[in-house]
Amino acid sequence: MQTLRIFLLAFLAVFSARANEPTLAGKFARVVVTDSDLDDLRRWQALRHWMDEAVKQGASGVILELQVTQSPAQAVLPLAEELARLKIKTQAFVNTSAIGGGALLALACDEIWMAPGSRIGAAPPKIQADESLSIKAQDTLLSEALAVLKAGARSLCKLKGHRPEIADAFVDRDKGLVLGGTAFAEKGELLLLDADAAVQPVDGKPLLARAVIADALSLAKSATPSGSLLTLDAAWFEKRGEAKLVVKPVSESAPQPPVEAKKPVITRSQSYKGRVVVIPVGEDDLIIPARFEFMKRTLNLCNEQGAEAVIFDLDTPGGLAWDTISLMMKDLQALKTRSFSYVNTRAISAGAMIAMATDTIYMAPASAIGASTPVSGDGTPLAEAERAKNNSAFMGMARTVVREKGHDVRIIEGMIDMDRGLIINGRVIIPKGEIVTLDSEQATMLVDGKPLLAKGFAKSIDEIKLRESLKGEVITAEPTGFEMIAIWVTRYAAILILIGLAGGYLEMQTPGFGIPGFISVGAFALFFFGHYVAGSLAGQETLVVAMIFILGIVLIGVELLAAPGTILPGLIGFVCVMVALVYAMSGWEVAPPAGEAPASGGFSFNFATYATGFRHFALGVSGAAVLITVLALWLPALRPFRAMVLETAAGGTLSDSPVMQAAARAKAGDTGLARSALRPYGTIEISGHLVEAAAEGDYIQSGAAVRVREIRGEKIIVEAG
Repeated sequence: MQTLRIFLLAFLAVFSARANEPTLAGKFARVVVTDSDLDDLRRWQALRHWMDEAVKQGASGVILELQVTQSPAQAVLPLAEELARLKIKTQAFVNTSAIGGGALLALACDEIWMAPGSRIGAAPPKIQADESLSIKAQDTLLSEALAVLKAGARSLCKLKGHRPEIADAFVDRDKGLVLGGTAFAEKGELLLLDADAAVQPVDGKPLLARAVIADALSLAKSATPSGSLLTLDAAWFEKRGEAKLVVKPVSESAPQPPVEAKKPVITRSQSYKGRVVVIPVGEDDLIIPARFEFMKRTLNLCNEQGAEAVIFDLDTPGGLAWDTISLMMKDLQALKTRSFSYVNTRAISAGAMIAMATDTIYMAPASAIGASTPVSGDGTPLAEAERAKNNSAFMGMARTVVREKGHDVRIIEGMIDMDRGLIINGRVIIPKGEIVTLDSEQATMLVDGKPLLAKGFAKSIDEIKLRESLKGEVITAEPTGFEMIAIWVTRYAAILILIGLAGGYLEMQTPGFGIPGFISVGAFALFFFGHYVAGSLAGQETLVVAMIFILGIVLIGVELLAAPGTILPGLIGFVCVMVALVYAMSGWEVAPPAGEAPASGGFSFNFATYATGFRHFALGVSGAAVLITVLALWLPALRPFRAMVLETAAGGTLSDSPVMQAAARAKAGDTGLARSALRPYGTIEISGHLVEAAAEGDYIQSGAAVRVREIRGEKIIVEAG
């Protein structure tokens, strides 16, 4: 029995080993390398992980499909040296470009193949301009960088059997390249080979590349009869059931506790897993706080569901400053997936700040980005001291995010502060005194071998997807029904206030509870619900604001119904209603972001913070007053309401009524009692008859003795008796 068990275990082990036979054995592994992969060390480490997996599984070789146009050569040299040490056959397929660092990666491969119309070369050293250094010191640094880069490139060529002279001409513009009587590059210019020149025979063998070939699959078929080719990417590893690679930052010295993600208030039926999520940012989106809440919830869902990438489709003139800073510093910084901005066609003010908080920026052919200096709520410039304070705060917060994303901080500083301008390596791009706004040509211009700000031009989202090798389905994030309600309510809050106040007033003027009351309750309920969903109200403050509002309505009711003319309850009630409504509309900006305390150290009230709320409230109250006046004048004359009025009479005139006859009998000197408070009008009793009277001077309380002072037409004037 024991022998049988051992036999079965051995059989299962052999069967399991055959079942788990490497899937790459005898096949070529294709790895696509772009500028983004070289600029982000974490992404390069992921590519290296895939290449190591190909080595472990016995792949026939690795084909590096190069689409590199701007990565600096110094930064890529260590990566190329890693590639050269791989214990597997490596082939570089230059698909469009291998410029700068891409050229070094190609030299680190055993073979180089060119796609039709592709280019390779131009890998000079670059040093960061430092105006504090003398020209001689900068020349010394450049010479040192050139020597290191030239030695590294020549070593790669010698190791892989390429011509060292080509490495010299790629790196050093003073070398030039003349081989076999043909001048490929004159002295004073860098060597940049097109596909035909790279395969040109020199001394019986190609200058650099083996041949021009259509695609990577054709390259694989030329190497083996089967021509099996597998593309190694995250999707391939997921299909094999392997865990996703988690790459820790190089500077990380100790494990960090997981950060609990903020849970979205509203869930959506659409799934973002493995998809490219597009977030449209249009004309008015950045002036609606509810739209910011929608974007934050979308980014949280992208993190939770594992979206492949997020693309902001920007066409906006700007918007709310603090909301934008919060989105940059919290939500975009916490985003785990790749982020892109597509400037299509404007990313002005807040839009530019969002763009610079993403990993990569693309520009539409005719587009502009910049002009992020803070202004007041109505668009007017700030006072000098306030402008300096705001510029300092915004630059300090934005600079951190921009530097983290690899963009030049001088650009965002010039966008915020007009006194900065934009001067790069002594070249004046935007002079001091002007706010930095870059058109598409300026944003993509090459400075030190890399674009100033944007990676390149794109005519559509699909083109960005193609250039970045994104595989997921493109899906546009759309607000849910509740989110649409929140956006609508925050945009048209003044209309809801108008309807609510007008309906409430009309209800108080009619007996019972009818249609105006239901309309008023519905309008205010929608107002508070929309602002709660939008994120303006949260937690206990929702209850507090609602109680203040209800208290205000009760006090106004007391003024109109129970104690008319007292003024104080109505005034306090109006203030309570105003405070509740204005706070609900300003809840997003009541406090600045973390770390920004009031300058005085205590309570601080800034009217600009509540300007939008006060404006909506003023519009709502003014509109309600106009509506009430119009209804009072014209509503009774409308056909539906005329049917409610009894137009026939039983005969006689108004003077024949008992009340008017009693009033006609009153004369100066008569005495009586006040049956209601006279403020100044009220009811008095004279000789057993109730008549209307008016008090001049002090008000008279109910039950007090009164005396008729004079008869003025049909008006009875009384005084305290």
